[in-house]
Amino acid sequence: MKAAVFENVGVWGVKEVPKPEIKKPDQVLIEVEACSICGTDVHITADPPGYIATEGTVLGHEFCGIIREKGERVDQLEIGDRVVVNPNNYCGKCVYCRKNLPNQCENIEALGIDYDGAFARYCVVSDKVAYKISNEVDASVAACAEPLACAVNGLNKVDIKPSDSAVVIGAGPIGLIIAMLLKKSGISRLFILETAPYRMEFTKGLNLGQVINPIEENAAEKIYKETEIGADYVFDVTGSQIAASMELVRKDGTIVLFGVNKQARKEIAQCEITTKEVRVLGTWLANATFPQAVKILEEEVIDMKSLITDTYPLEEIKEGMEKLRKGQAVKVIIKP
Repeated sequence: MKAAVFENVGVWGVKEVPKPEIKKPDQVLIEVEACSICGTDVHITADPPGYIATEGTVLGHEFCGIIREKGERVDQLEIGDRVVVNPNNYCGKCVYCRKNLPNQCENIEALGIDYDGAFARYCVVSDKVAYKISNEVDASVAACAEPLACAVNGLNKVDIKPSDSAVVIGAGPIGLIIAMLLKKSGISRLFILETAPYRMEFTKGLNLGQVINPIEENAAEKIYKETEIGADYVFDVTGSQIAASMELVRKDGTIVLFGVNKQARKEIAQCEITTKEVRVLGTWLANATFPQAVKILEEEVIDMKSLITDTYPLEEIKEGMEKLRKGQAVKVIIKP
């Protein structure tokens, strides 16, 4: 079969690889319907890479598909079931897994990073990370279950109430999913910070809140003018804006750090966290939130389809990756 393979730093592309086979009794073989390009994929394929993957690995981890084969110990899923997949295969045995924190598993393996992923016609995963989803959900939408589950994990850490205000820094897919969930949670004043012209205009069309370019405008001045004291919540989805988040959040407010940028280094005065009594929370991957994500998609709680800007066949994946790299797309779907 054809697959998008990461060869080494800056070298990747579509090539012929063997069709994967079930090798463990708890595995399922999935025929991929759709796989979304994640920002992590963009970072992996960059030179230098912003995220490290295993050489020779098939990329892709946000996907949905149909189970075509299953191992002898798989008893909760059947051949023909349609599933979405948590790409982070946890061991279920370490201290963190036993604390119901599979996203912090000490032996976690990431699909499309540590082992072969879903930018291919077939993919093999453990049955414990596959979740059934209705056939009524559009394949491109179902492929977005993973970023939605991650966003839900972040939102579960806070207690949004009607009349609250929030800032989302970064209008990529995760940022916009968070913004949509915040609107559904009753947030009254929402500010979205973005600098890429395409994404700014795209976000304005969604009518989620006030879109601000912090390079061209004084974001703090605008937000304080509307809120008087700063935002109740600030979500940094870029992985590099903790200093800006501290400036925008009110006293006794909450900052949620979502994005991951391993190169980012920001200096902040720790006393500001102390004297403003700010809560700073990290959120990592999905933590038992796939059932919630599936329900949100099945019940169309948010308009996930509105975030999909491009769809490509596998052979044209590089074009989709490049559009994301340039900030000229939001959610790009690959249909292998």
